[in-house]
Amino acid sequence: MGVQDLWSIVEPVRESVPLYSLSGKTLAVDLSLWVCEAQHVQAMMGRVTKPHLNLFFRVSSLTLMGVKLVFVMEGEAPKIKAETMNKRTETRYGGFKKTSRGRFKAVLRECAEMLDYLGVPWVTAAGEAEAMCAYLDSQGLVDGCITNDGDAFLYGARTVYRNFNMNSKLQDPQVDCYQTSRVQTDLNLSRENLVGLAILLGCDYIPKVVKTP
Repeated sequence: MGVQDLWSIVEPVRESVPLYSLSGKTLAVDLSLWVCEAQHVQAMMGRVTKPHLNLFFRVSSLTLMGVKLVFVMEGEAPKIKAETMNKRTETRYGGFKKTSRGRFKAVLRECAEMLDYLGVPWVTAAGEAEAMCAYLDSQGLVDGCITNDGDAFLYGARTVYRNFNMNSKLQDPQVDCYQTSRVQTDLNLSRENLVGLAILLGCDYIPKVVKTP
């Protein structure tokens, strides 16, 4: 989730780029994001109870395109975020909403084990996965992040990808790309400005201070 309404604010700099343009890049992936998304794939709903198959196909497809992936497993969320996490559990974890968060973490570990067998690297974040993704990006260790959490910008991410469309029936699958450099130049929003917006609009840690139109 991240900062409320942030995706609407950065919408003017969103670029829809061909999925194949990621060839040759190394990307950090928020593992929990892809696990959650698998629970909402229409073709799998009611038939596939675990996300491993969807994860396998995504990794396979991107690897064949020449994209290198580094997955990031969530660590322990800060205590200040505990209330937010409790409220989110029922909605964020899709097919896991009737089970505990502990079960969801167990599935993440199973997915990590599968990545080991596939030879795909993964790391466990000290805290939130998107923060580690952003750190790897800010240090130039990867070429971008794959996450739906907008606070990756606040953590220093340079390039963020979201809304993957990997439908094999499409001739030209696309992905949304956001460049921090364009957020700064086109929207006049620095990283410090984004932190200020998080305080005003509300985020995972604090409620909103002002109402948006």
